[in-house]
Amino acid sequence: MSDKEFKKFQEELFNTIIERNPHFATHVGIHDYDHLLPDGSMDKHLEDIELIEEARDKLESFDPEELSQENVFARKVGLHVLDMMLFNEKNIGMWKKNPSVPSLIGGSIFPLLKREFAPFEERLKSIIGRIEGIPEFVEASKSSLVEPIRLWVDMAIESVQQLPMLFKLVAMIAQEKGVDEETLIRLSRAVDRADEALEKYGVWLEEKRGEASDDFTIGEELFDELLKKRKLGYTADEILSLGEDYFEKTKNKMGEYAEQIDPNKDVWEVLEDITSKTPSNIEEALGWYREGLQEAKEFVIETDLCTIPEREEIEVTETPEYLRHLIPYAAYMGPAKFDDIKKGIYVVTPPAGDNGWKKMSYWDVRNTTVHEGYPGHHLQISCATTIDDYLIMFSRAIETIEGWAHYCEEMMKEHGFDDTPEARLIQNRDILWRAARIIVDVKLSTGKMSFEDAVSFLVKEVKLEKSAALAEVKRYTQNPAYQLSYLLGKHMLMELKKETKEKMGDDYSDKFFHDTILYSGSVPIEYLKERFYGKIE
Repeated sequence: MSDKEFKKFQEELFNTIIERNPHFATHVGIHDYDHLLPDGSMDKHLEDIELIEEARDKLESFDPEELSQENVFARKVGLHVLDMMLFNEKNIGMWKKNPSVPSLIGGSIFPLLKREFAPFEERLKSIIGRIEGIPEFVEASKSSLVEPIRLWVDMAIESVQQLPMLFKLVAMIAQEKGVDEETLIRLSRAVDRADEALEKYGVWLEEKRGEASDDFTIGEELFDELLKKRKLGYTADEILSLGEDYFEKTKNKMGEYAEQIDPNKDVWEVLEDITSKTPSNIEEALGWYREGLQEAKEFVIETDLCTIPEREEIEVTETPEYLRHLIPYAAYMGPAKFDDIKKGIYVVTPPAGDNGWKKMSYWDVRNTTVHEGYPGHHLQISCATTIDDYLIMFSRAIETIEGWAHYCEEMMKEHGFDDTPEARLIQNRDILWRAARIIVDVKLSTGKMSFEDAVSFLVKEVKLEKSAALAEVKRYTQNPAYQLSYLLGKHMLMELKKETKEKMGDDYSDKFFHDTILYSGSVPIEYLKERFYGKIE
């Protein structure tokens, strides 16, 4: 079968997936389905499994000998993507265990509110359409939750209670924009019905809680299989050993930087001092983030570290209230592939208590803006939107995504951006945190560490606030092998960089290394190696 047939297969698969997942269509910037919510039923998941299996068989039937080099690469990535989809649907089966109704509703509405791809009135009609679909979506989703996990049910109940805040935000903006009375009435009626449906869903979740399991772990066998499927090249024991090694080495590095700052105090006393420069309110904090993003972007351009694509931008805003219990610090939502302006959304959570402002200290903000903005997540995802291959577009290799952003924190300082003992100490404290994430992720997912012990570990060893540690571990339980991806991914990229330098000698440049990663998409690092080998040859 030819390249032409391969392209047709890709387009048909892509169109099928976006039609069945309208929230994903919105995410990538296709707006034909913005007024719809997906089918949340068990039948839909079972149909998805059948469709993915058929697609995989079809994709495997393409003979690599008859395809172009680019399509051979896309075929390989595509097989991996479909294998991961099947593994997640059939083996992990999170859809059976985790009530995803509130997160999917919020994730379907928030992009329409924040991405200005069309006039607000047009986007509002889509938002109202999705709000009107909530009662049917909620009811259908009940059939999926056949193996509920008590912790996740509790988290969903909390999220359901927060969702009305999002609807109120929509209504407030609509009134401020002077939307016509007829549309406001339609919005109000839709919100009333949605609130009623979600209130009943909350009661139903309370009932399901009684039959829910306390065991959120996937176990050692499934965890090891997950690592293999992701093509990480490491066993759970090897990853744990790597995390523990980084943990101890980073403690020593932190001691060295702390001594440079104040030899009369220990590490945590010095950290207490340098995190005392904090914003006095959220507006000042957002100003620091915006300033850090602009300066980091200018530094990347001036030092020619990588190629920044056209028409990208990033907005810094407060985390919506309905998400704050899940995002203790900050998070990033990437730009849409098919939107004209590649706009990323960077949300920052106001701290719950006075002491929480320390996490928004000056050097914290500077390090985080590199990770989330330039040349971290925002730049990487903006570059990935330039890729036209549908199969590569579906790839979400977390070790590449999070590993790249974590790598950037240190790389930028090595090139001179914020290369101070204070910034280095904060950056190494965050390496310590990522090493702790490896330890917790492996042990928590395999049942070797309890939820309470994981929280205590983060509080004691990384000095997180108890509330932040709770939010962190809640998220860890729902994403086995995600948290280990930050430091493991950085480690793998550093190994790849070393190997690339050895192969290229004097022809090597950081810009070549960075651009190859940025413009290859979020594919597993194992496949990135092939990109490098091909370019080097």
